[in-house]
Amino acid sequence: MSPVADITGVILAGGASSRFGENKALTNFLGVPIIKRVAKIMDVVFNDVLLVTNSPEAYEHLGLRMARDDIPGLGPLGGIVAAFDNSLNDRIFVVACDMPLLNAFTIEKILTQAGPVDAAIATHDGIHEYLLALYSRNLLHRLRCCLGEEKLSLRDFCSHLSNVSWIPIEGDAWFNVNTKKDLEFLEKTHVD
Repeated sequence: MSPVADITGVILAGGASSRFGENKALTNFLGVPIIKRVAKIMDVVFNDVLLVTNSPEAYEHLGLRMARDDIPGLGPLGGIVAAFDNSLNDRIFVVACDMPLLNAFTIEKILTQAGPVDAAIATHDGIHEYLLALYSRNLLHRLRCCLGEEKLSLRDFCSHLSNVSWIPIEGDAWFNVNTKKDLEFLEKTHVD
């Protein structure tokens, strides 16, 4: 599959990494920073990749286009709004910065099965992965309303959507690192 031109690939890197104790995106997984792995996959799949972060100086070495949250501290919803504000495309594909097992095959599956929907969200084992998902600009007004009302849960936001596809995925591309134990587990069970 050649790189997708009409969807912006978005990496959200605005979290505090409080459970991890340091910036987990910059932590190595099998010798390579997690964010570098994520960026490489997104760069393979998308012509346009945008990193949403409030600490751009930490990620300058990646050479990615970057954007800041309009109002820091509003979680993934705020990051998605910032992504739309900085994207020329009407659809964005959003991933978290802490997904060391992300792969192009999984992203491409979601994109090809999405259809003309407002959101296409990966699902596995009855769990929805809101940060492995395609979102349409049609949602922007609703997203801004939620931020204005301080309703910051992406899960709650998506639960009220009617025009959404839930795309079943296999494997562990969805796995995100929240703690150092998560990272240790992954390094014991995976090899490059």
